[in-house]
Amino acid sequence: MIPYLIFIGCALAGGPLLAKQPEYRRKFLLAFALACWLLASLRYVTGFDYRSYETAFQNITAGGLSSLTVSGKIEPGYILLNLVTDFLGGGYRALLFLVHLLFTLLVFLWIERYSPSPWLSVYLFITLQYFAMSMNLLRQSLAAAAILWTYPFLQRRRFLPFCAVTLLAFCFHRSALFMLPFYFLLNLRVSRRHYTAAAILAGLVYLFLDPLLDLFFIILPVYRSYPGGRYWQGNSAVYLLAPLGCFFFTLPLIRQAARNSSVSPVLANSAFYSLLIQCLITQHFILERLSIYTAFFSILALPEATRKIQEQRRAKVWTSLLVVCSLAYFLFAARQGFHGVYPYHGIWSRAASP
Repeated sequence: MIPYLIFIGCALAGGPLLAKQPEYRRKFLLAFALACWLLASLRYVTGFDYRSYETAFQNITAGGLSSLTVSGKIEPGYILLNLVTDFLGGGYRALLFLVHLLFTLLVFLWIERYSPSPWLSVYLFITLQYFAMSMNLLRQSLAAAAILWTYPFLQRRRFLPFCAVTLLAFCFHRSALFMLPFYFLLNLRVSRRHYTAAAILAGLVYLFLDPLLDLFFIILPVYRSYPGGRYWQGNSAVYLLAPLGCFFFTLPLIRQAARNSSVSPVLANSAFYSLLIQCLITQHFILERLSIYTAFFSILALPEATRKIQEQRRAKVWTSLLVVCSLAYFLFAARQGFHGVYPYHGIWSRAASP
């Protein structure tokens, strides 16, 4: 827990630092990115999938280029990262350094370019479990980090570049294709009619979820192993508090997008659709994976929402409440052992073990 708490403390310290000296923005993000990269890369048996990815690395490197055709469950982009690591003489540890370097660069460069409040974006990156996710779901984390870069194309309504980035993300995790219809959904104008229709449709999907999933498994049989697995059971409604909270804190952004049609609705809609998708976890927890792509935009949407509050004192109260609630969610996630990264174990733990 200590490394994560240090990160949280440093992110909070960045608030007053950058308020007084905004020229330190890039240095702050660079230092934080290096720390995240090193901590993630130096972990040992931290993350539920740590050993499975280690085994996958051994199998891929043993199979060489033929792994591109025989590894049906692993996407070609991730296989190539394994093969490049092996070609350069590195082992599984080197692969972790490479994967986490790519993930960290994609996320922190995106924050540097688009976030109005980098300290808050970094704080949310840690507390809302995206950093934890990167130490468990390697392939999907890379895909989700790539999807962040569809944001400018969503804003400008440029469909072909959006598709190009989505297909790149697909090379690391097939579920990234789930984002394709969201090019249209995230760009719909915010309105009661829009949200009511979407909620009704989501309710119908919820009611007929299992027959729809049976059809999905016919189309993509590679996922047929999920039913009956550990993540197939429904989760408690308590887990909906986080997406519900994100939606609540994004209300200033939603109100502005509803009142002003010239404002891009992408960030406002991302919070709404993330909430709808995550409602499905009460039937099958594995479906939370589908919400990652839209939910990841929250590290930008939430800071943008606080900026939309014009009255300074109210904005500070709103930001403080967001900080407290996000910290509470972090503590809940740590207690529940999200992603198998709590507590953190580094390679020094292996050296110290008998």
